[in-house]
Amino acid sequence: GDRPVRCPLMKEVLIVQKVLPKYRIPFFNRLRELLAAKGIDLILIYGTGNKELASKKDEGNIAWARKINTSTFKIGKIELVWLPCIGSIFKKELIISEQANKLLFNYAVLLLKPILRSRFAYWGHGKNLQARPDSFGNIYKKWFLGLADWWFAYTEGVRRYLVTSGVPDDTITVVQNAVDTSELKHWYSEITGHEKLQLKQSLGISGSNVVIYCGGIYHEKRIDFLIEACDQVKRHVEDLHLVVIGAGPEENKIIEASKNKDWIHYRGALFGREKVLNFSIARAFLMPGLVGLAVLDSFACCTPMITTDYEFHSPEIEYLQSGYNGMITKNTLEDYVSGVTHYLNNHDLQSRLMEGCRRSSDEYTIEKMAENFSTGIQSSLSKRL
Repeated sequence: GDRPVRCPLMKEVLIVQKVLPKYRIPFFNRLRELLAAKGIDLILIYGTGNKELASKKDEGNIAWARKINTSTFKIGKIELVWLPCIGSIFKKELIISEQANKLLFNYAVLLLKPILRSRFAYWGHGKNLQARPDSFGNIYKKWFLGLADWWFAYTEGVRRYLVTSGVPDDTITVVQNAVDTSELKHWYSEITGHEKLQLKQSLGISGSNVVIYCGGIYHEKRIDFLIEACDQVKRHVEDLHLVVIGAGPEENKIIEASKNKDWIHYRGALFGREKVLNFSIARAFLMPGLVGLAVLDSFACCTPMITTDYEFHSPEIEYLQSGYNGMITKNTLEDYVSGVTHYLNNHDLQSRLMEGCRRSSDEYTIEKMAENFSTGIQSSLSKRL
């Protein structure tokens, strides 16, 4: 939308993002509306040139925000990112930035903070959950936790970590990280039995025990584990079929497996209604490796996720309550195979977990995330420096 007419008395809040993935656009639009109603002007600056997002065609744009070219430097294995927008930080009530070791912008703001008279807030996980707690990156990250005036924590678990690391509890807002799943839920509700039948026939699936994998196809997702687990489950559930949606550096593993196993169907990257249609024929969402925001797809499509207690999950794993809206098995092939087999053979369990998914899809929404963030910004602005 167009920028609203600014009242001279409006407080200005700046959010700086290294990149803007498409899934964040509805959140920023909603947050801007909520803040404007409270007399706060949201200014968003985001960088561009991220190869990973570009390859996924996932870079977003917002007309009312400012897009800048980032510069990336490498010192050995360490990557540093510079966002050239220091001129924009002055006369802002609050500056919010992603908590990332590589962002040189953060160090510049912290150095200038004594003369800025602005509050500075971090938004993030508190630590890199895909690295060991005692890794250099996480030890280094911990040094900076208390330097922000406010924290926007992804989840309740992040808040607990921050508090145990010495961050005052009354300076933390739990935003409950989410994506906009309202369209997914709408599509899921309108897909017909005829459409499902057509899709299954086109894939050569006659049975009812279909499972799905949907997400990036890379090392932390444990694709080898997924294939081996399904191989073993099929010994107990003869009509098992695995539908795989996604793309990534390890997609070849799925392509090769599907050549030898006619029950594995690689669909490539699918989006929107087509993705939801594939979910609609599945009884479970299998993701034995890293779980992040994909858990919200599971809820929106009433397809319970079955994962393991893998140590490198993203914070959103907290939304998955084993036995209520999904399942978490022990992190062994034997336990995972046993869990998936038990689920597929137990219709009462399937019904119960599907109902849990439906309820959870109403709890983790973009609207609630924007409301939480807006409330946190207002609390931060009212707190004395």
